[in-house]
Amino acid sequence: MLVRKDSKVIAVDGSRMAMFKNVGEAFDPVLELIEEHKNPSLRTSELGTDKPGRSFQSKSPSRGAYEPTDLQQQEEDRFVTEVAQRIEQIVGDKDARVILVAAPRALGVIRKHLKPDTSARLLAEIAKDFGPDAAEPLAKMLAKHEI
Repeated sequence: MLVRKDSKVIAVDGSRMAMFKNVGEAFDPVLELIEEHKNPSLRTSELGTDKPGRSFQSKSPSRGAYEPTDLQQQEEDRFVTEVAQRIEQIVGDKDARVILVAAPRALGVIRKHLKPDTSARLLAEIAKDFGPDAAEPLAKMLAKHEI
């Protein structure tokens, strides 16, 4: 994949976002970290302590339980929504060349929160899980990746 010099690569998962700048050549990218955000991971007990809800049938003695809410996933989705807003700001610059690499679930949440014109201006969306400490493996993947 052609990653032009000074293009930005944003790597996102549920708990981290890192923005890199390509300081290398187009076919041999070298990524330099320019911005990083981390979602402080709280224990589930710190996020909430409620028990799952119960349901009762009025015509029979049977009872059932509702599926408990995944509080960790809600927190990750909230963080990824904030990242989507940051991507809106970055891509708002008309000259910005941005490649988005995100974990598949995070990419789905980001897509829901990006405006259509912002999504259209992204150079590529790649559904892979790379953290902010993975600049070198990410650069190798981009060099081999085909759109």
